[in-house]
Amino acid sequence: MKNAEFHVDAEKCIGCGQCLDVCPGNMVGGDVLRMEEGRPVMTDPTKFGWQGCWRCQHCLAVCPTGAISVLGISPDQVSGKPDPVIREELPKLMQYRRTCRAFRKDNVDSAVIDEILAAVSAVPTGGNNQRLEFSVVYSRDAMRSVYRAVRGNKEQMNLFDTEGEEDFSALRIYDAPHLFIAHKPAGERFRDGDYTEVNLATAYFELLANAYGLGTVISTYSAELLRKNEAAMNVLQIPKGHVFMTVVGFGYPRYEYARGISKTRKIHKII
Repeated sequence: MKNAEFHVDAEKCIGCGQCLDVCPGNMVGGDVLRMEEGRPVMTDPTKFGWQGCWRCQHCLAVCPTGAISVLGISPDQVSGKPDPVIREELPKLMQYRRTCRAFRKDNVDSAVIDEILAAVSAVPTGGNNQRLEFSVVYSRDAMRSVYRAVRGNKEQMNLFDTEGEEDFSALRIYDAPHLFIAHKPAGERFRDGDYTEVNLATAYFELLANAYGLGTVISTYSAELLRKNEAAMNVLQIPKGHVFMTVVGFGYPRYEYARGISKTRKIHKII
């Protein structure tokens, strides 16, 4: 996109200036948004980056009257505030979710996977760089292609069974029929930030998948296994130079848990 397409509905705008106050480009010393005749304008809609438009849509999101459209997106195209009940339900979900090691064979509906991915796309990235990419195995048939690629590597052959291709447990994701991998191009600077971003996306996906009633298993071992296998990386469409730390196997769980669990952590309170 070469133009931020920043538009203000003059009939709705109340001139509150909140969009100027939350604009990251303004906060780091840029002159991205300013007020003219009581309404916000974008100084240079073709300027993106650190002191230009960050493509973050903060201006659209904060506007109390829905007067702002940006990047071709209008307020009626995005979601509203979540129901306050989420404050009760999200902690329950975090206590309820378990690592799944027994999956059903049937595929998850692709529309459900699409819905989860659309939500995960909102995961935060440093400076809103939006360079994250997702590789997602949508079916057992596609997973079989990944399995064959890894089994075809003679150095890794001893890790796998030879009884057929109906059980992918040797991939260390317990026969999950689907796979999610967040990856991104490795930068020359801030490499720790790259790893943080892919891990955040993984955590967002894993929790959302559980919210949809799916089972998940996170594996760093599988990530290492796949990362060293060029054929598997090609099947997964992960370009050379991209980094990822973990993979998530997911699918319908064979068993449903009846309740959550209780864990404790040592907490250092700085008061």
